[in-house]
Amino acid sequence: MHLRSKSGFAESVREIIFGLEDSLVSTMGAVTGIAIGTGNRTVVILSGIVILAVEATSMAAGSFLSTESEELLENKTSKTAHKQSLKASVTMFVSYISGGILPLVPYFLLPTNQAVVPSIILTVLALALVGLWAGKITGRSPWKAALEMVGVSLLAAAIGYGIGWAIPNLFGVDIKV
Repeated sequence: MHLRSKSGFAESVREIIFGLEDSLVSTMGAVTGIAIGTGNRTVVILSGIVILAVEATSMAAGSFLSTESEELLENKTSKTAHKQSLKASVTMFVSYISGGILPLVPYFLLPTNQAVVPSIILTVLALALVGLWAGKITGRSPWKAALEMVGVSLLAAAIGYGIGWAIPNLFGVDIKV
């Protein structure tokens, strides 16, 4: 299936891919850094849930406002614009929560020092699947799309790991709990 025109399905796909990719990458990057920096499972889980809830709400609000603005610029009625915006917002919120919970799952099941690698692996696998799906429905190379998403996630993991390591080690701040 190729998406050439702007349809309701195409708009939903945009929100789904954006929500999944962003939540997987940002949640994994954040919890990796927090896990490395604190070593505390409770702190990682609490931080991950707070980050996920705040970011999902923020992304849904941004999706609502940007979709409404776009619909109104295209001379849609305010009722139509509001309906499309609400649909985009809900799609973004559900996609964001669905993706962002995956990097947290290993922290619920394993001690922090054992959960970092499985969290990264689970996230990479999920992003590869999202990339394959996105490539397939858009007519792009599914493997290229998957590799792009995986590359972004590994960069986020490296940044999270680096910051989580740097703060306690470079600044002599003991934040291990």
